[in-house]
Amino acid sequence: MRWQRFLLLLLLSFWISTCSDNNVEQISVQVPAHIKVPEGMVYIPEGEFIYGHAEDPKTALGQKVFLNAYLIDRYELSRGEYKKFRADVPIAPGKKKLPVTLVAFEEAREYCRSEGKRLPTEQEWEKAARGPAGGKWPWGSYQPHPNNGFSGFLPEPVDKRQEWISPYGVYGMGHNVWEWTSDDWDYNGMPGSEKEKYKVIRGGLYQSHLKIDFSPTWARNFMEPSARYNFIGFRCAKDVK
Repeated sequence: MRWQRFLLLLLLSFWISTCSDNNVEQISVQVPAHIKVPEGMVYIPEGEFIYGHAEDPKTALGQKVFLNAYLIDRYELSRGEYKKFRADVPIAPGKKKLPVTLVAFEEAREYCRSEGKRLPTEQEWEKAARGPAGGKWPWGSYQPHPNNGFSGFLPEPVDKRQEWISPYGVYGMGHNVWEWTSDDWDYNGMPGSEKEKYKVIRGGLYQSHLKIDFSPTWARNFMEPSARYNFIGFRCAKDVK
């Protein structure tokens, strides 16, 4: 019967759509021969990218910005890696791969310096998250909330979600923890009382009671540099010589 065939086709199309590959298309990057990319880092080539969003007045409003090439950590810094720097940091069994948290801004910057790196700028963080085309989510536009069993209230291992990587292959941008950047919080019309008081954090979740919202790639948040919370971590960046 016609309605049975129609139902069968409808179910088949639904099955195909749910089984399709939702992985983010990766940007092909040619690393210059004279540049050695350290293990665990990603080379981001020079060029323009879309910075901010036209409808978010506390961003750069979607202007095109040119950045020189740079390197950025593929993963948020894990607790296990941080313990090599701070032996006194306690780690519960089986938690070495979780992102390190409870680290203030200066402590994060100190760690990066010890590795010959630095904290990324806001612009560097955003370009690594969204690519040059200006995607809303690091993982593309097919799902605004790709839950896949992620609670949002507890962090996950820094290398867990390959299906959520950015177009440059960077993990954890937009869902795990907020990350320190090197920039001061500012925006057009900001009161003088707020200037040089906060640091920008990027890429975490907006949480309220039992609800979570993923942050778009252009979303800006801020925190006092002395803050230590279980939802703020970091990753490092490095200049290309």
